[in-house]
Amino acid sequence: SSPVAQVSRGAVQGFPSAMQHMQIRVLVAAVLAMNVTATSLDINQKVYIENSPVLGDGAGEGALNVCQAFADSHKKNMDTPAVKVCGTGIKATFFLRGRCEGYYEHSVQVGKCDTGMASTTCDEFSPADDKRFGAYQSYMIEQC
Repeated sequence: SSPVAQVSRGAVQGFPSAMQHMQIRVLVAAVLAMNVTATSLDINQKVYIENSPVLGDGAGEGALNVCQAFADSHKKNMDTPAVKVCGTGIKATFFLRGRCEGYYEHSVQVGKCDTGMASTTCDEFSPADDKRFGAYQSYMIEQC
């Protein structure tokens, strides 16, 4: 047999046919659709900072998996922020340092990642629970 590819009925042996290309495209589209579905949050998943939504409840999902800095007003007032994470499919980790970097034991995870609990479950934390929390500077919201 010659090293040159053989042509039969318009297809080149050793290369995917048009039908195989279509099957690959459908498979890739299905995988991408599953990924979008997996990251969609239901209406119970919400995060509030000082009673303002930062995820869900009209704020959208843009803060998911993105390091966020607290507002300057929260950093300047050691009695803030009060945070609340609702739902059982998300959690928020709060960091003393900016850029969502851990620093020894100075991080706090808020949220109940327990699907056995009511879907409307909320978890709260503030400097009233630990005065050091008033100095925290960044946070990240993630799915459980």
